[in-house]
Amino acid sequence: MKAKNIAIFLTLLAFVFSSQAQENKVIKKETTVKKVITKEGSKVVVKEVKEVDKETGAVIVADDENENQEFNEAIKKDTDKEIVTDQETIDTQNEALIAAEKKRQEEALKASIEAEKAKAEAEKKILEEQKQARMKALEENRKKLEKRSKGIAPLKKDN
Repeated sequence: MKAKNIAIFLTLLAFVFSSQAQENKVIKKETTVKKVITKEGSKVVVKEVKEVDKETGAVIVADDENENQEFNEAIKKDTDKEIVTDQETIDTQNEALIAAEKKRQEEALKASIEAEKAKAEAEKKILEEQKQARMKALEENRKKLEKRSKGIAPLKKDN
């Protein structure tokens, strides 16, 4: 009796599993990792983003025994984005280069200011010498004009 019950149970079990529709699972998983490096002056930002595209589904075929049957595909698409790293660092070498360039520009500016001051001083000195020469020439000319011959009356000054 036990053997007969087991045989019937196995037959029933085989019948149940064979009568269900055939189903084939389809799983497609695509992973993309993007690394983005952004430099702003001496600040370096590194971002790493992991993007996972999943397609899960099944190919469903009718449960009859016909060959070359029509089938249906049930596909579900899912996209996950995950930030793996988000680092912000300071590029010390670039920072040093920026500081050296700034110092060089400041020194050049100071030298330029000093050169302009020296040039202005030299021009002022030349103008002062020209003014002295004009005043001297004017004074000599005045003395010549004030000096009159013996028969001419001297000039009167207007106050």
